Amino acid sequence: MFRLILLVPLACWLLAARAPRTRWRVGAVLAVLTVAELGVAFGGWRVHHYQHSLEVLMITAGVVVLLAGLIWDWADTDGGGVRQWIARVLGGLYGVLALFVLLFFVLGDLGVFASAPAYGGKAVATPDAALLLRLPAGLTVVDDTTSCEDSDSGPSCYRTFAIAATDGTPDDQVAGHLLAHLGDSGGWTFGSAREEGFYDLIGTRWRACRTAGWWLDRQNEHVSVFAFTPGIPHNRYPSVPAQAAVTVEFGFSHQICE
Repeated sequence: MFRLILLVPLACWLLAARAPRTRWRVGAVLAVLTVAELGVAFGGWRVHHYQHSLEVLMITAGVVVLLAGLIWDWADTDGGGVRQWIARVLGGLYGVLALFVLLFFVLGDLGVFASAPAYGGKAVATPDAALLLRLPAGLTVVDDTTSCEDSDSGPSCYRTFAIAATDGTPDDQVAGHLLAHLGDSGGWTFGSAREEGFYDLIGTRWRACRTAGWWLDRQNEHVSVFAFTPGIPHNRYPSVPAQAAVTVEFGFSHQICE
């Protein structure tokens, strides 16, 4: 419901405008901007790499068009009645307030208020399940968990999948299938393998990281593939089912890729 405030410029304009030659021209521009703004606002995951950037630019354009249209219409008429003046005042107040609010959000997304930002301070979304794409035949997801946290480096969110083989593929080969799958289908480039411990888990980890998004939506996205050392129990870590051979963790943050 909050996004319905995007209709305010168009409503104010239709109430305030009196000159026929400007009413429909400016109204048409504001209507197109309003539809586009609502489309981006409700676009969700499909536009997450540029959502805030587009919203700020289109709302700013709408405010400029509204204020210019009000001045143009006022110059072409004798002032109008009470309704027109009320609409003009409301439109002017909305325009000025919107610009100040947009400035605040721009500074926040750029990380001005964050203690140690790398690519801004915009809140990050929880990675979507679609990032895993369609798994190769013989592999299945046996667990799917999410988490978010705040730190000195800004917000971060994670999604972890536990993967098991259903066709008898040996556990030590599952990671290879997943790495190839994520590289071919997702475009990820992984670094060299590292043997390490992870909580109560022992195994090998591969990492990949890339920067995505435009302007205010710039963030880092990483993926980590962890293969359990065969023969070592890992069911002491409750989020990993005993039958899992590999975990795949996707993360969004503003921390610099290493």
